Amino acid sequence: MKAKEAKAKHSFSDCSYCGGAVRLREVEMDYRHQGKLYIFQKVPAGVCSQCGEKFLTSKVAKTIERKITAGNPWKRTVEVPIGVFREEAAV
Repeated sequence: MKAKEAKAKHSFSDCSYCGGAVRLREVEMDYRHQGKLYIFQKVPAGVCSQCGEKFLTSKVAKTIERKITAGNPWKRTVEVPIGVFREEAAV
């Protein structure tokens, strides 16, 4: 069996938040670890067709954690602007 076929064979339960159908998709995900933001592209995840919630298999989640904690250099980094939200702006 080919690797792509094995990925497609994984099925997710319905969404635990809204009950919608969850389908396997490739998504972009952000992950925060020790005050740093990491972005992963083309992550195989279950995505709810109703509310958009994302679900990872344990294997995918562990792979992401290993990549972050390994300390290997990243292929690309980006600069992200950060602003402070002031309460007066919400009024």
